[in-house]
Amino acid sequence: MQKKIKQNFIFAFTAQAISLIVSCSTNLVLPKVLSVSGYSYWQLFLFYCTYVPCLALGLNDGIYLRYGGMHRQELDKDAVKSQLGVGLLYQLFLGMIVNFTFILFSHTAQRRLLFLLVLVYYFFYTGHNFLGFVFQSINETNIYSKSIIIVRIIFFTAQVLLMLAGVQNVNTYITFYIISISLAFAYLLWMFRPELMAGRFSFQKGIAESWTSIRVGISLMFANICSLLILGVCRQIIDVRWGLIAFGKVSLSLTLMNFALTFITQISLVLFPALRRFSVDRLQQYYVKLNRGLFYILPLMYIFYLPLAFLLKLWLPKYTVSIDYLATVLPICYFDSKMNLIGNTFFKVLNKQVLLLKINVVTIILSSVMELLAAYVFNTMYFAILGMVLAIMFRNVLADILLSSSLGVNILSSEILDIILAILFILTANSLSWWQAMLGMLVLYLLRGLVMQKKTL
Repeated sequence: MQKKIKQNFIFAFTAQAISLIVSCSTNLVLPKVLSVSGYSYWQLFLFYCTYVPCLALGLNDGIYLRYGGMHRQELDKDAVKSQLGVGLLYQLFLGMIVNFTFILFSHTAQRRLLFLLVLVYYFFYTGHNFLGFVFQSINETNIYSKSIIIVRIIFFTAQVLLMLAGVQNVNTYITFYIISISLAFAYLLWMFRPELMAGRFSFQKGIAESWTSIRVGISLMFANICSLLILGVCRQIIDVRWGLIAFGKVSLSLTLMNFALTFITQISLVLFPALRRFSVDRLQQYYVKLNRGLFYILPLMYIFYLPLAFLLKLWLPKYTVSIDYLATVLPICYFDSKMNLIGNTFFKVLNKQVLLLKINVVTIILSSVMELLAAYVFNTMYFAILGMVLAIMFRNVLADILLSSSLGVNILSSEILDIILAILFILTANSLSWWQAMLGMLVLYLLRGLVMQKKTL
């Protein structure tokens, strides 16, 4: 068991290390190759791609929850094969309806083409996501991680060749992005071929099993969508209120923030099937260990950001504003990392998806109110960005309080220290030079550690 978890972690970290390299290329080099409007369209494509998975109606999430903790030989091969076929059919149908609706209301040819490209991407993505969740649920995360490596390496290679050739058409980069996910889907189909070949496809069984998976997973799907909307509402309001260029610049800061977040997310995928097999006592122990580990590891991102921001401004002078925004949004990465690794994972393990949904719904309402006030009352984009930070912070603290209470653990002191550190980081990073702020954050990090050690002694 421990060996299997260790192997999954190795592949997960490898996948995310490669993802980090590709992300650096995409988000640090691509803005220099494309025009500001071209890069903004690239960000818009990625933005829409994050929301189309809701067309699965919770099917993939239900698969993840229903089969979590099983072994491969325990799977109902007929049910999995039938759900894959039926799922692809109804999602393609829904995708075409939504796509046609958006095209009708689009004002430019580029946006209409963008929606078509999103639909093509979604077809391959949702198939890849379905099989990816199957492999994760049966604790074969290493196979899913290899498919992520395929996506990143193919797109990275294509990206480098296109950049060397001087290609500046954003649609070409999007096309190769779609090709990379389609080949990763083909790889997962190949790795699951014994089960697919042994299973019999039944349209009737596919509908019945898909409905069961949807009922199980729809609350988790809505929780995930609401989680995305907490930031998505702000980005959409920025697009409508201040235009595409402002949207692209804010999106770049959020994308740079996601470098660290992708590692944490991948770890949570490895943890879920393993924790699903643990007793309540062992879950409590892991919860305490994970909180303690993140308490010391996550604040390092505040320290490392400061010299990196100085270098980024030299590299991307057109996006200095985006990098300045990053000084404010970085706490989102901190609190989202905790939420993804601890909150989401433990809520799923404890079958509290509905509670997770309620937390996200309350947060999105709070976020929406703050963003609308910032945009249409105060007319200040910085307030809109600050609203995102406050919403994510509120969600994580609320989730931690409810979860720790459920497990019988007291983590209130670490929550207070996390909030204080985030506020001090925003103030120092936006008011001092990078090296003064870095020294200040280093001192705060050490003091914070001493306070926590006295609490635990």
